[in-house]
Amino acid sequence: MDQTREVVLVNMPFANLRWPNLGLSLLKAAVQRKGIPCRILYLNYDFAEQIGYDLYQWIADHFAFTLGGERLFSRHYFGRFPTTNQEYIQEVLRAADPDFSPRDEDEFLRLTKEAKTFLERAAAAYPWQQALVIGFATTFQQTMPSLALAKRIKAVCPTVTIVFGGAACEGEMGVTLAEEFPEIDYVFLGEADHIFPEFVAQLQSGQFHGPLPRGVISRQDVQKFTQRRAASSEFTSAITLPVVNGPKAEASLDTTLVDDLDNLPYPDFDDFFARYEASGLKRFFEPVLFFEMSRGCWWGQKHHCAFCGLNGRSMRYRSKSPERILAELKFLTQRYPATRGCAADNILDFRAFESLLPQLEAAQLPFHFACELKVNLTREEVGQLLRAGLGAAQLGIETFDSDLLKRIDKGALGVQNLQTLKWFTEAGIDVEWNWLYGLPGETPLTYERLVQLIPRIVHLAPPLGVGRVRMDRFSPFFEHPERFGMIRPRPFRAFHHVYPFSDKVLQRLAYYFEFDLIEGLNPDIEARPLLTAISQWREDHASARLTMRRHDDGTLLITDNRPKFGFRQHRLRGWEAQLYLFCDTARGPGAIRDWLASHPDVGGDECDDTLRRWQQEGILLCWDDRYLALAVWVPEQSDLYQAARRVEARIERHRAERHAHV
Repeated sequence: MDQTREVVLVNMPFANLRWPNLGLSLLKAAVQRKGIPCRILYLNYDFAEQIGYDLYQWIADHFAFTLGGERLFSRHYFGRFPTTNQEYIQEVLRAADPDFSPRDEDEFLRLTKEAKTFLERAAAAYPWQQALVIGFATTFQQTMPSLALAKRIKAVCPTVTIVFGGAACEGEMGVTLAEEFPEIDYVFLGEADHIFPEFVAQLQSGQFHGPLPRGVISRQDVQKFTQRRAASSEFTSAITLPVVNGPKAEASLDTTLVDDLDNLPYPDFDDFFARYEASGLKRFFEPVLFFEMSRGCWWGQKHHCAFCGLNGRSMRYRSKSPERILAELKFLTQRYPATRGCAADNILDFRAFESLLPQLEAAQLPFHFACELKVNLTREEVGQLLRAGLGAAQLGIETFDSDLLKRIDKGALGVQNLQTLKWFTEAGIDVEWNWLYGLPGETPLTYERLVQLIPRIVHLAPPLGVGRVRMDRFSPFFEHPERFGMIRPRPFRAFHHVYPFSDKVLQRLAYYFEFDLIEGLNPDIEARPLLTAISQWREDHASARLTMRRHDDGTLLITDNRPKFGFRQHRLRGWEAQLYLFCDTARGPGAIRDWLASHPDVGGDECDDTLRRWQQEGILLCWDDRYLALAVWVPEQSDLYQAARRVEARIERHRAERHAHV
């Protein structure tokens, strides 16, 4: 038994530089619980230092869907590219971005040579032969970089055990990796918090005690696995498989999910922060604490959003207790020098408003965080999130058309999307959301209606990303394309430019797929007016304002400088001011009638005329048969804005105190 060899976990390009790899950090902590030494190598930092921060971020941020990072390393595994550079640039990069310039092309092609230099340095930088296990994460354009380095390691250390895990290894994708790439000894097909430490402990002891854990497949297994591959793209039947140095095991694409998240160790970020502090890259950004409060998706358990493949086979929702979350965040903020955090959760627990958020608000932790939110929030709930430390809202908006939202099972109305977007814009925090087009059911009339909407909301935060909807593995689109009028699903074209494999193999390996619509529409053509309008929104937003201010006499002054409406001011007094504020939350006809009943001095016709006038003036919107006031409070009168600023002030005081003690 060798107690001195350590487990080495590798975080390759193009993982985010700003935060640690949460999955690897959890595995490190779990392995160390068993008394086995473990370290994480952040080789993504090595590559970023080599090519420069801007180029690294360019690839990491803009090439995920086009597989640019994978393409850069493909040649250094296979010996040559599957296609020419010009074919890839024209068929993939320029198809996705017509503005991809000759200069962009030169920069991208230069990085192929940089990738080779990086791999040579990485292969020589660590005594790989001394490792007990080498584990590669495959999530953020990391598959080909990891394979290329694994091949070099195996060439000089043929007996070292190499394992792969991560999002690109889930289900049949992981089986296919084991089938096609001989450098991989084992693939972990899902959550590995419990099974990886057990696997390592058995490997350290020199023999496997009992069967290989469910959710792990070996290279030796894969031939028998593929013999039983079902006709569909996924299967879950158990098969008896041989295990390296051990007895036969029951193996399956199913994995064992972690039920009790409270019993997981705190993630160990020591290697990340040591690497960050030693790097010249730290002048470009502050580090971010990555943490998780839950796994799975409580909404997806009931209504799986049609386009979403994020949870794979781990949809079942599990959450940590509020007490565990608070204790973990206190530990992380005390141990590591970061004042920003980001939750890995797919969705915030709907119970958080009753328990977790009040505790976070009371704890006054010196950091603010980002998390994914469902949009059906009240104004009070938005305020509660801000007081608890929310510093960036990641909203699942996708579109403002309620018919489309219903088709994809989002569980929200377009007017709710608008309302929540308005409130978070008012708060003055970062608001991140994506606009999807090409959704099933879109028509030219859909685009026309949305184009007419956009000039009215340019003062609200524009989408961070705009893209044609994809078919992702594990999504309802992928599982049941016929339900959505999708035909001829096929691996996204970029995969052919990364892997020299047949369509049959790529069908099992790919995560992204493209398709045609049975209606025969071409969204890339039909949506051009919409895309132009969104582009204009992004240009106009920085200077566009539609604000309201209350004067001492009760007058509500609305100031508007949106380009479509020019500079205007509207003074609302008496019941008009009250009605407008009542519509800060979207109100249907029934709510308007109730408001009128409590204001007998206001006539129904008078009220209707006022609502119509406000719509014409663009300060009120009627959407989904609900009236929504579009103006946001000026910062000094906004409870939301002030709540966010109080948290920021607390964080700044903490930073000053920390620097004073350095």
